[in-house]
Amino acid sequence: MHKFIIALTLSFSSITTSQAQTPTWAEDIAPILYNNCTKCHHDGGIAPFPLMEYSEATANSHGISHATGTGEMPPWPADPSYRHYSGERLLKPSEIAAIKSWADNGTPQGDLKKAPTKPIYSKDSKIGKYDLKIKIPTYTSSASTDDIYRCFSLPSNLTSTKFIEAIEIVPGNSKIVHHVLVFQDTTNVTNNLDKADPLPGYTNFGGTGSNNSILIAPYVPGSDPIKFPSGTGVKLYKKANIILQIHYPAGTAGEVDSSYVVIRFHTQPSIREVYIAPILNHYNILNGPFSLAKDQVKTFYQGLTLPYDVSLLSILPHMHLIGKSTKVFAIPPTKDTIPLIRIKNWDFHWQGEYKFQFVQRLTKGTKIQSIVTYDNTQNNPNQPSNPAKIVTLGEATTSEMMLTYFYYMDYQAGDENILQDSSLIKAGIYSKFSSNKILIYPNPANHEIFIEGIPNFKEAKLLVIDQLGRTVLEKTVTNYTEDAQFLHRTWIRLEGLSNGVYSIQMITEDGKVYHNKFIKQE
Repeated sequence: MHKFIIALTLSFSSITTSQAQTPTWAEDIAPILYNNCTKCHHDGGIAPFPLMEYSEATANSHGISHATGTGEMPPWPADPSYRHYSGERLLKPSEIAAIKSWADNGTPQGDLKKAPTKPIYSKDSKIGKYDLKIKIPTYTSSASTDDIYRCFSLPSNLTSTKFIEAIEIVPGNSKIVHHVLVFQDTTNVTNNLDKADPLPGYTNFGGTGSNNSILIAPYVPGSDPIKFPSGTGVKLYKKANIILQIHYPAGTAGEVDSSYVVIRFHTQPSIREVYIAPILNHYNILNGPFSLAKDQVKTFYQGLTLPYDVSLLSILPHMHLIGKSTKVFAIPPTKDTIPLIRIKNWDFHWQGEYKFQFVQRLTKGTKIQSIVTYDNTQNNPNQPSNPAKIVTLGEATTSEMMLTYFYYMDYQAGDENILQDSSLIKAGIYSKFSSNKILIYPNPANHEIFIEGIPNFKEAKLLVIDQLGRTVLEKTVTNYTEDAQFLHRTWIRLEGLSNGVYSIQMITEDGKVYHNKFIKQE
């Protein structure tokens, strides 16, 4: 009897502890959804149901648990184990586990007084001051059973060429605008296509219908305005037409849209030009010609060698519905592979810009390569043809493309130190970045490195960062002014690091950053 009471007590204690640890909506789940999901899942958003209220999340709790557990949501096709980017939509494993526990344990509400303030989603621009606003004519979607890609060609009326400092695409009806691509074109091709259609705009699947169109900016739900690094920008040409290609999903027929784009221009006279181009394109496919037989799964390769140093700001892979996966990387003359992007499960409906956390320098002689796989079988759930048929290059729904766009600049010294991810500052990993160099030796290094050239400081954080942007070593350094012999010198052991190129950052207590790179090799 005594043993039974002890066992019962232990069992009851275990249940009580488990219940106490179960996440609640107010304190655990609402913060996750508000930070990661409700940009789409709100009244008027593109998602099929809102998640702003406790009752809304409870009604969809197991669906949320399944979608986050499989990685389907939040939508972020890029593989985070390959490379990290600014603005990632990724949940931490602890957040995924919290959602599952909450759903599996009865979705407890918790104390609503402790819930975070609900975010407010405005239909207006977030860019602040702007110089140009271009709005499409009011358009009623006719997408009933099939998706529609509608292009709207509108004059910019620019009297002189200007540089874009920031640009934002604002959906007029976020319930039906799945994504938008903004182009510029100095010909009349897109205007003529628009005029030939009795309705506002014209239907075109891949691009704009003009070979002279230049991509300016993409939009997917939840996107923030695109802002280029200080003193840099995309050139918008005099009298260029602005074309918005808008994807309206099936089932949106009868809904009305009036999306627009706002642009802020640089005012200073000297601006470095940011180029947008498909550096990897149909002309550098290595095992072409591009053709997919019926029921064929095939991998194609692209490659080119850079004739000069460039600075990459972001990357935008592009395929159609037959695409299955893509991997893009660079091999500099040092032979150390630089990962650029990997998407294991391509999703045409979630294409966008992936901005590097720091501007990525690629030196002259670097080989940029891609490995892209296509699935032209009936097993492909996105197969546009029934039965499957031969697929070649083209802009039609049943054709394919193999492009990787880059935002890039001609390299200037220090570009690799341009920080594009403000979350690193908020996380305390980086402060305001500077171009102050420190001396590292030996370089290449084996077991440890010494760092010199550091000014007076009381305390600093020393970080060793790999090429994926991950902090792999960290050390707090205290510099004692009474020890004059080692006043400007410190060290860190490299135990556990694999061979490769690393960055080192020294962040002092006043927020100044000193940096350099070194090679670890045995």
